[in-house]
Amino acid sequence: MTDDSELRKLAGSADVVVFHSPVTDLGGLDERLEQSGRHWKAIEMGMGSSESREQFARLKAMTGRSTLPQIFVNGRFVGGLRQAEAQLPLTGPYPSAAGWMGYLGLLPFLAGALGVWFGPAWLAGWLAAYGAVILSFVGAIHWGLAMHRPAAAPEAFYASVTPALVGWVALLLPRLIGLPILAAGFIAWRIWEHRQPGDVLPRWFRRLRTVLTIGAVSALLIGWFALLPLTGRA
Repeated sequence: MTDDSELRKLAGSADVVVFHSPVTDLGGLDERLEQSGRHWKAIEMGMGSSESREQFARLKAMTGRSTLPQIFVNGRFVGGLRQAEAQLPLTGPYPSAAGWMGYLGLLPFLAGALGVWFGPAWLAGWLAAYGAVILSFVGAIHWGLAMHRPAAAPEAFYASVTPALVGWVALLLPRLIGLPILAAGFIAWRIWEHRQPGDVLPRWFRRLRTVLTIGAVSALLIGWFALLPLTGRA
């Protein structure tokens, strides 16, 4: 059973919290929230169990509203869909800017991979250096996220420095070994991210990270394949 204090804590657990039933039509609010870049959470309240019915009864008593969805912004109840849309600025350049910056960040990977194929083998060092920098960057994202979560587990901080250590080790090794280590680091980190709770990263960012990871890993492996017949020059 969820008491009122736990319900209020749940309502304030993200910038926007949407309580809804399994059949609620959100009218595209979920997509607009994703595009806005806001940290938001959807909480489904099914009526199939006595616990869910009790939770809904407490929610109705707390808000005075008898229907779903019920939406909270920064822990404050604002109403249903119409009231929420009137108060939420759900458009903005941030996700678009993040996408463009992310895709532009793949250009040095592409240039480095092509450079190893068509230029001197030492360009593999440039590719490895950029890969190590970006791998460190994606780990640091989670350090910043953990700092803004009051109840963040210590493991979040420990894990966030791991990509930087992997990148450092990869740079100390011959490029023929370092490039696949970097590629494996990107893959392993994306798997780790995927296993984190759904409210840690916005869905749009998860999708972007998957695409960018594929691009980075592909470039690193292309560069590595180019080195195979040139091991004496790498």
